[in-house]
Amino acid sequence: MTLSTPSSDSTLQSTGRARSTRRRGDGLYAYAALACGLTWALAFPTALAWRHHAAPSPAAIASEGLSAFGPLLAVLAVAGPRHRLRAVFGRWRTNPMWLALALVAAPAVHTAARALDVALFGEHLGGWFAPPVTSEQLAALVVFPLGEEFGWRGFAYPRIVERLGVVRGALLLGVVWGLWHLVYGITPEAGAFDALEFGAGMIELPLYSVLIAWVFERSNRSMGVALAFHAGAHLDHIERAPGTDLRLHALHLVVLAAVALVAARSLALGSAAKRAW
Repeated sequence: MTLSTPSSDSTLQSTGRARSTRRRGDGLYAYAALACGLTWALAFPTALAWRHHAAPSPAAIASEGLSAFGPLLAVLAVAGPRHRLRAVFGRWRTNPMWLALALVAAPAVHTAARALDVALFGEHLGGWFAPPVTSEQLAALVVFPLGEEFGWRGFAYPRIVERLGVVRGALLLGVVWGLWHLVYGITPEAGAFDALEFGAGMIELPLYSVLIAWVFERSNRSMGVALAFHAGAHLDHIERAPGTDLRLHALHLVVLAAVALVAARSLALGSAAKRAW
């Protein structure tokens, strides 16, 4: 048995206070609030027009396009004054294997869900690949990864993982990431808030956040890997399947949850090994 001494207790308390002060000043809460606030404000005019079954004005459409950069603008505003931009934008070097794996990860999950659909029910009503075909979808392939990932993975991820650990931190980051999409829940097709689509996203994004964390950690937190993973999700967007194809969407969540569980287990074991070392 090891007995603590007054001096050691005092040292531990001082260390704990220093960590608490550092975490309060790391800008995580400010970033999350600003990222969501900027995106919601910029996308609101278009969402309001769709809510009233009207065509958005050109200014509203331009504003919605800028809304994808809410996380990037937020990280510039929060990390800039703290002189942390180099840490956010400076990590790129990694093995090209991780870039390739990140790019195909989401399409592989989607393909597995389609294959499971065939295996269980003997048919698959949609296609096997849903690449971007419209100008908006092609723009999203570039705009959303650039607009989001420097904020979510570059800035928020290291801070939330330091507080909660890699698995719980990735899951909570995914929840905030999902809430960031709130304003996009109003779609022109529905002309209203699509609660089913938003709810599915609130399940899906925390799970994808764990998958991204797995490859992100193994690539030495390369921003290239984070961008590639996000772009891969837009290369084959299973959400483009008809909304009435609930079976495929449910199977997608089942496959995603299974893969995320394996990734979470691997992350937890890796984290425990680092602490032991």
